[in-house]
This record gives sequence, C-alpha cells and structure tokens, in this order.
Amino acid sequence: MNLLTSAVEAASDDTGWAHLGTVGSKIANQAPDFDPRNYGYKRLGELVAATQLFEIEERLVGDGPSKVIYVRDKRKKTSEQISG
Repeated sequence: MNLLTSAVEAASDDTGWAHLGTVGSKIANQAPDFDPRNYGYKRLGELVAATQLFEIEERLVGDGPSKVIYVRDKRKKTSEQISG
C-alpha cells in the first residue's frame, strides 16, 4: 500500500490526479521486482481499484476510442476537492 500511495503522490499534478502509466513507472523505479500478479491481479489498474483507496477516472484521448486512466488518493484533500 505504501508503495502505491507514494507512487501516486510522486506522479500527481496539482489537483492530485496521476496518470496510471506514470504511477507504474514510479513503482518500477522504487521496486523493480513489483508485479501486480503477485497480488492476484493481471494489471496495475485492477490492483489500484481493488484497494478502494483511490478515485479512478478514465479519460478519452483526442477524438479516438483510446482512453487513459488517472488515479487520485481519496484520503488526500486538494484545493479542487475543498472548493468544489
């Protein structure tokens, strides 16, 4: 859990959102042997969702069908969450 939360924090922008791909890169830098399959999940996004510690948002890329996943720690209050 600490690895996930620290990676999300390190990859997050001013609003607290972090691109899941960047989170994965941060995890790989901190713990090269990390693999979500060791926890019973095929993908990092599935593991992140299972923890229920993060908000997850799928965003469309341009006009195509491609999507990217962003995550944000539910426990961290950002200025956006406080004001809006």
